[in-house]
Amino acid sequence: MPRQTNINASQKNNDDGGGGGGEKQTSQGHPLMQPPNTGWKGPIPAREGGREEQYLQKPPYCWQSKEFQVKYQARCWCGKLEFEYHGDPIDAKHCHCTQCQRLHGAPFQWAALFHKTCVRLAKHCDPIHLDFFSTQEGHSEHSVPCKISCRNCRSPMADEGRNMVMAYPSSFVFENNEVPSAFAPTAHIFYSERVMDLDDDVPKWAGHKNASEQLPHTPKQDTDRTMGKGKSHKSQSR
Repeated sequence: MPRQTNINASQKNNDDGGGGGGEKQTSQGHPLMQPPNTGWKGPIPAREGGREEQYLQKPPYCWQSKEFQVKYQARCWCGKLEFEYHGDPIDAKHCHCTQCQRLHGAPFQWAALFHKTCVRLAKHCDPIHLDFFSTQEGHSEHSVPCKISCRNCRSPMADEGRNMVMAYPSSFVFENNEVPSAFAPTAHIFYSERVMDLDDDVPKWAGHKNASEQLPHTPKQDTDRTMGKGKSHKSQSR
């Protein structure tokens, strides 16, 4: 049976790329790299977490520069929100923690990590449609770390952390609906809290990547917990 890991959403997302200077990896096992030059000249907004003055005029929201080269776009269901992304994500993961399960209404979260200065709200979008939920404060406000969604259709768009944005690839508009290899998950994290087994070769960690026990690969078994098994049973019963 999966084991419970004693960590809440605010603890899990508070670092998301907030490792100390000089480390090769953050405390969550993400690669620690210098962000590319996208034209942002100031400090990283909300680097220390919490509230940020005039945050809407700073990354990852309403800001513009000539150096920012849009490579990807992500849209909410109704189209009132669109985020633009410079370059490829630095990492991608599947998170199976119970907080992600509840916040997303899904068995796990798929997230791709971008430096905060590599993200912005598209110029034609009205920021009035932005909605936030602070997992640390427990209510709707922009206090980092926080979750970003559309106020109109409620589509989840991303998590804003202190250094990184954890974007949700399912909201991206990919050419020919083909997901680029840069978005392929490199790890399953908090797999000890999973509600279903996944039969793949992606490393699985009890907690954070490179900071917890790596779990052994379990070959696919004839069980309803295996991904896709329930669906096949349903289709056969029709």
